[in-house]
Amino acid sequence: MSTVTAPGPVLGLPVWPVEPEPVDPSGTSYLVVALGTAARTAEVAARWVRAAEAQAPTRLVVADDVVTGRSDLVAALVAARTGVRILLVGGQCDVLLALALARTHGAGEAELRSFAVDGAAAAAGLPTDLPVYCAHCRDTHRVHAPYGGEATCPGCARLLEIHPHLSATRGSFLASDARARELA
Repeated sequence: MSTVTAPGPVLGLPVWPVEPEPVDPSGTSYLVVALGTAARTAEVAARWVRAAEAQAPTRLVVADDVVTGRSDLVAALVAARTGVRILLVGGQCDVLLALALARTHGAGEAELRSFAVDGAAAAAGLPTDLPVYCAHCRDTHRVHAPYGGEATCPGCARLLEIHPHLSATRGSFLASDARARELA
């Protein structure tokens, strides 16, 4: 008799929970960050805020995306103290970039929770907004593509292959010239 095991997660790709994780009751304070205008983002953020406010002081940061909300998010991260629990919700592009920003401000993995409202679509191989680091123009851009797909770089206009490699430090996927092999 043989057993069949489900394949594990693909290394280098984010694994998003199907449902948002509950608020960690051990926090001494909470920072809830809602990024984007999706109804699901507002719903998850509101649920987290209600649960967090019942535990400890809670701050809510709301922004259309991580770029427009960067100064508010940075101010909240700078004000955060030991024991804070940071809960991020929104599209995966914004959540990945916000997670990287939180890490650069000293947040540890035990302090971070996140939920991507488009995580199931991304896991199914559908195109979503991705943060992509172009190895050629050396900048991070938002592109609409699936993991492992191709997209034109908004910075240098090269056709990029998006590698299934996520840098947690940068909060983005590595991408390089999709035609480089043809030129060799």
